[in-house]
Amino acid sequence: MSRVVGRRTLLSEVQVLLGRGESVALHGPVGVGKSALLDHLEEHHRAGRGAVSLRAGGAADEHGLPFAALRDLLAQVPATYVAGLPDTTRAVVEAGLVGIEATDDLRSDLAAAFHSVLDAWGTEQPILLLLDDVQWLDGESSRIVGYARRRLRGRVAVVATVGPGDADADVDVSDLHPVEVPPLAADDMVDLLCAHGLPADVAHTVYVESGGVPSLALALTGAIGATPSLLGRPTPLPTSLERVLRDRVLAQPAGVRETLCHAALLHRPTARQLERAGRLSADDELRRAAQAGLVTGPEGAVRFTPTMLRTIVTDAMAATDRAALHRRLADVAATPAERLRHVALADPRPDADLAHELGLAAREALESGGRELAAELYLLAADRAPCELALERVEWLATAVETAAPGNHVELLHRGLTDFLETHATPAQAVRVRLAVPELAGSGPAFLDEVLTAALADAGEDDRLVAMVLLQRSRMALMESRPAAAARSAERAVGLLEASGDVDDLAVGLTALAVARRWLGLDHADHLARAVALDVPVPTGFLHTSPAYMAARFALYDDRLDDAWTGFLAMLAHVERGAGMDHVHVLRCLVEVAARTGRCREAREYAERATTVGEEFGLSAHTGWFITAQAELVGGDLARAVTLAQRGAEAAGERGDIRYLQRHLILLGQGLLRSGDASGARDALTRIRELEREHAIADPTVNRWQAELVGALVLLGQLDEAESLLAQARGVLDGRSGTDGVAAQLDRAEAELLIARGDLVGAELVLDRSAKVAADVGMRIDLGRTLVTRAHLERRRRRVAAARAALQEAHDLFTSLHARSWVRQVQAELLPQRSGPGVDPLLDRLTDGERRVAREVAQGASNREIAERTYVSVKTVEATLTRIYRKLDLRSRTQLATLLVPQPPE
Repeated sequence: MSRVVGRRTLLSEVQVLLGRGESVALHGPVGVGKSALLDHLEEHHRAGRGAVSLRAGGAADEHGLPFAALRDLLAQVPATYVAGLPDTTRAVVEAGLVGIEATDDLRSDLAAAFHSVLDAWGTEQPILLLLDDVQWLDGESSRIVGYARRRLRGRVAVVATVGPGDADADVDVSDLHPVEVPPLAADDMVDLLCAHGLPADVAHTVYVESGGVPSLALALTGAIGATPSLLGRPTPLPTSLERVLRDRVLAQPAGVRETLCHAALLHRPTARQLERAGRLSADDELRRAAQAGLVTGPEGAVRFTPTMLRTIVTDAMAATDRAALHRRLADVAATPAERLRHVALADPRPDADLAHELGLAAREALESGGRELAAELYLLAADRAPCELALERVEWLATAVETAAPGNHVELLHRGLTDFLETHATPAQAVRVRLAVPELAGSGPAFLDEVLTAALADAGEDDRLVAMVLLQRSRMALMESRPAAAARSAERAVGLLEASGDVDDLAVGLTALAVARRWLGLDHADHLARAVALDVPVPTGFLHTSPAYMAARFALYDDRLDDAWTGFLAMLAHVERGAGMDHVHVLRCLVEVAARTGRCREAREYAERATTVGEEFGLSAHTGWFITAQAELVGGDLARAVTLAQRGAEAAGERGDIRYLQRHLILLGQGLLRSGDASGARDALTRIRELEREHAIADPTVNRWQAELVGALVLLGQLDEAESLLAQARGVLDGRSGTDGVAAQLDRAEAELLIARGDLVGAELVLDRSAKVAADVGMRIDLGRTLVTRAHLERRRRRVAAARAALQEAHDLFTSLHARSWVRQVQAELLPQRSGPGVDPLLDRLTDGERRVAREVAQGASNREIAERTYVSVKTVEATLTRIYRKLDLRSRTQLATLLVPQPPE
């Protein structure tokens, strides 16, 4: 049977409705997959014993052909049932309903005939009528089918798909149960496209571009195969896809087309702006455009799907019409900057006064956080500049590139860069432009190195320009997790800037130097303190390089969690209208603090906001996956967190983003460990250890993996290696400040190790210490984890009531924190387990993960079923069973199941 990705819940809903004898109307945008759902329902229905289905579809070209759909339906009916019709009617049916006049008598006869056929056939088996695109079904067939269905309710069911069209008046689906078929969710779309060979991060970009509409996504997937750069630099769509999209626009009613033209010319179109521009029916017309799969957007915003459709709509307008519409939009613009934009776009001729006005408006827009609008206004100022403003034009182009890059406005940046490269720029302008390019999200290390090498050549002997290049090198090295290289570049830059007296850039240099030295395990506090004391203004889009931002990051590293939370909350208001990446940085930090402190609802809310911002600005998918996985790991779905972390690690590794690779590996290790895949967790966390060794990262507060790796090694029975790792981690902590939280996490891991070794007194001591520190610093998730470990300790002591009390306390704490994934995990441990005489002492030889697998075996689960329930691979289940057999001196799963099944009383 065919598999419909992401539609399991919807299909279940439809099947429940059909089981109750109801008929269903599936509504949704063009291309959303309604026909694929009919395919699945048809297969499912026919798989039932004795069930049959009839299927017909409407088409715009056939809407005026009477009885066209009825002809298709009757052609699928066995001849024996048609043979029983009255002679006159049978002759008409056997002739194919062709060349006849649709009289009232004929309609009545055909309605009675179709009813009698279904009535007779339906006594032998249930019948399902599947009607595709009923808005184009001819009116005669629609009425006859409706007549029969209403009189055979409970014996004949209908599933109809309803799409946009001008023929709605001929179709009555009011008595069908409406079911909305929404666009696919991001995770489901990525699954679908990965099955077609796309990398996960590219698949996510296609999801955003397609608005979740599968048919458009698959078309874009084919386009990417033919044009690999389609989703990178601005590239024209393949002609075939462009033609399909243009035809889809032209097929819309005149009012919808006019509203789309208005939306295409607005800066950031919304329904309210369109109404202000005179499109009083904008809401209804946008709804119809969304049904046609042309636009999407939450809360009144309008986004074309794909983005290039906006250009297609604009290009389809005559130049004179486009100019006239810009002039009308200028008259109703809400702000002076938007008015100037329309004025400039209405008339492309050079105008010195207008160019100056545009440049001034661009600067004001940038200062207020409107980076995208500012970049476009700078480009328009350059376009409208006459020859005598050649110097100003170069500056406007350079500033446009600088403005567009941090917001990841790729098209605007390339427009500015193309024109800038044809000018006679000063070395300072050339360096500024080159240093802006690396701000684009997703730039690879090789490309960045090439750009920065060229920038250094442009800088020549100018110490300030050299310092600017060195600062960018330092930042890029930190992104690649190369703190030693970052420290060298930052230190040289700081020296040059101190000599030149450039205070603004000096603050950035001192901040970068502090970060690099901290990662290396060197003294850093004075550098950051100096940077903070300089108190320099932070340009929009560069908050994440500021002293204040890094001071809050260091507070997170040191587990001064209230300070970190307050600091990042204060920053949030300053980035909401700024560059997209800055906004995401702050939201990510809030999610990280929330996850550690147990603010699980806030973590998920901020993660959702980060996803929205990332999609709006076209940021790298693996950035958003890390944020979402972090939130899911504590407050959502553990399996989803693991999936996102796996995808993110692969994408970050392919892009050379080592910092995010480490972040994803930490989450992946935690998720796999909690899922019972200790081997997979060990592999992920060991990879972080290797990366840290390769790049000389020595600060244990930056990547908190040590405790999790100890836990994985304990579960795998590798106790000596776990003990050695603990000793190494403790050694790194000696003499360092701000490491109490890490020490508490290591204490909890050590307690698990001591429990496995049988040192229950020692385990209790370190566990008490861990719980106290976690409570003192506000690490409430870690406090709950100490309660879970305490339950393991009490279970080992065979104090069942005490173990259960600790788990209940953990459950109550996690519930109060809305830590849903932890609540479910503790609930699984709280479930009464099967036991019998002599069972508990034997199970004490097993790790928690091994006990879970053993109990699944006792309940009759296969290896594959166990793998699905515990979110691990079948190979991991097999390896776990091998260890269980060895520890318990067993030879088969039958012996294991017998051991765990309660014995009857004698």
